[in-house]
Amino acid sequence: MAGQTMNDQARYIRERFPEHHHRIDLLMAIDTEFLTLSEDYETCVNALRYWIGSKKPEAKTRADEYRILVRELEEEITKVLTGPQPRRLD
Repeated sequence: MAGQTMNDQARYIRERFPEHHHRIDLLMAIDTEFLTLSEDYETCVNALRYWIGSKKPEAKTRADEYRILVRELEEEITKVLTGPQPRRLD
């Protein structure tokens, strides 16, 4: 995401998983897959918020779809955050 810092990109993950903030910092710095997962999560949370506030006829359906995606991403993020400690590649 252009113009965002790593801290900004992890904002929603930090809000959802505050007890893992140190692990999130480490993963954002060393794990490109986690960075991509964070970007995907941010995109889905933003889309969910958009559709929840939308008056368009398809809003409920789209919001339900994004709720599922957000839940699936949260499950994947939980696995990463509670899995084996990542190694630094210094």
